[in-house]
Amino acid sequence: MSLLTALNWRYAVKEFAQKSLSEQNIQHLIEAVRLAPAAYGIQPYKLIVISSEKIKQACLVHSYGQDKVMNCSHLLVLASKTAITDKDITQFITALAVTLNTKSKSLAGYQHNIQSDLLNRSESERSSWATEQTYIALGTLLTSAAILNIDCCPITGFDAQGINHVLDLKTQNLCATVLIPIGYRALTDKAASKPKHRLKIDELVIAL
Repeated sequence: MSLLTALNWRYAVKEFAQKSLSEQNIQHLIEAVRLAPAAYGIQPYKLIVISSEKIKQACLVHSYGQDKVMNCSHLLVLASKTAITDKDITQFITALAVTLNTKSKSLAGYQHNIQSDLLNRSESERSSWATEQTYIALGTLLTSAAILNIDCCPITGFDAQGINHVLDLKTQNLCATVLIPIGYRALTDKAASKPKHRLKIDELVIAL
């Protein structure tokens, strides 16, 4: 399926079929998130993959009755970091040096640039920055899923503190940012046949 065909095909699923995704498809989506763009290459988030019916049920309690959380094949959670420290930046540079087969000191200038940007922001600004990076990963995930004919419904309306408690995220300096139930649309989902409404190109684009 081409990219634009996939984007026209996808929609926010309201009802999932009782059909599970293959492990191969799950791993494909995980890899897509791993390869997602991020500022500086830092990925200040975690992807939680939930197949446990018990945990999905516990998350449903904090999802304002949105039963997609329970009835999907898998529930994905993107959780952003609540704190970004100098230690995090140093660890990133160390890992990057290994990937590039170089020494960390050769990346000192890059490290300084990151530190000068992020560490001069307030804690809330750093948290917001982490959330922004998380949404970039979300876009990559949704697009990759559509290309594979996998249905999703990103959810931002939920009790984040409740989800954090269920998944023990606070102790990991994480906060649930978006829930993404994934699976296959039910044949009875009437939302699938509704026309897609988006801005017209001349309403969206400012050409200069």
